[in-house]
Amino acid sequence: MTGQTMTGHSEMLPAQPTELTGAPQAEVATDAPQTSRAEAPAFPPLAYLYGEPQATANLRTQADDFIVDEELSFTPTGHGEHLLLLVEKIGQNTQYVAKQIAAAAGLKARLVSYAGLKDRHAVTRQWFCLPVPIKQELLYQDWNIEGVRILQTVRHQRRLKLGSIKQNHFQLKLRNVSDKAELEAKLQLILQGVPNYYGEQRFGHFGGNLQLAARLFAGESIPDRQLRGLALSASRSMLFNQQVSARVREQLFLTLLPGAVVQLDGSGSVFSVPELTDEISQRLQEQDLHPTAILPGIGKVLETGAALDWQLQQLAPYQHWVQALCDLNVNTERRSCRLVPKALSYQWQDDTLALQFALPSGCFATSVLRELVKYQDLGREQVMLEC
Repeated sequence: MTGQTMTGHSEMLPAQPTELTGAPQAEVATDAPQTSRAEAPAFPPLAYLYGEPQATANLRTQADDFIVDEELSFTPTGHGEHLLLLVEKIGQNTQYVAKQIAAAAGLKARLVSYAGLKDRHAVTRQWFCLPVPIKQELLYQDWNIEGVRILQTVRHQRRLKLGSIKQNHFQLKLRNVSDKAELEAKLQLILQGVPNYYGEQRFGHFGGNLQLAARLFAGESIPDRQLRGLALSASRSMLFNQQVSARVREQLFLTLLPGAVVQLDGSGSVFSVPELTDEISQRLQEQDLHPTAILPGIGKVLETGAALDWQLQQLAPYQHWVQALCDLNVNTERRSCRLVPKALSYQWQDDTLALQFALPSGCFATSVLRELVKYQDLGREQVMLEC
């Protein structure tokens, strides 16, 4: 077995940012997707930053080929009326496990919280939280929840809030790799960062969440709050993806147009860049700053000048969706266009690659993998066949 820990930066490519509500509409390109308003637009395929991989591999041949460990953004106090449970789950989604924990503890489902959603098709270790009076002992050892083990408990003073994650640690195995040399070369490239695309999980089986969004935006009522939330989330995520993909296609991945907006690494802090300076260029190369794009909705436009014009041009083919999000009072959000895997290391055993890295909360390991190899996700395909 051979192994390697990867560090350092190399030369990078280009990029640009976003925002939109309240700005004038740009002209729609003549080749814009043409569909009825009750159908999702025909979104073009997402671009590859380092070229589409030719090497192939299998992902999730078995459950422990995809392991995720959640790292909280705080240290539990060890005392208080909230109990944190570190749960290992296999083959179950986060919301289902939360409901099962609530039922086992005799609580209403809304009283059990978690920091983030984790993939069903993986071995994941994440934290759940429920209220337990200080003098009461929770007999969790007697629980019998399929696919669930409680690894640790610790008390805390506050309820666990969504988003309280510093990063997620991934341990992945790619089996039956067809071209080790190509994959090794790609591993060196992704240290520079990859497009921070939302993964296909966000869009549902066969893009079902996007079709749901199209129906919602065409005026159909969706009273189920969870389904409605999935539709809104999927639509905004795809619009974000299209902006990032356009950057890659136009070789603007790390190019800042005048009036762009950047994000400070490891933070939600953003600021505008009226003009590109040597200092800003250096910070981009050092991965201290990242270009951004928006998840459209209502809110203040931060871009100006050429950056705003470019953003409007990319969103123009989907103006109906953008306007619908505004009409539904969805707030604009912003996300980094570049995703840099941290603490990346790997080991080979014959034609199997064991890969480890960490990503910020809300980022997708599959967005890293798609730049490395043309993978076949056997675990997800099996689930889709069973549906």
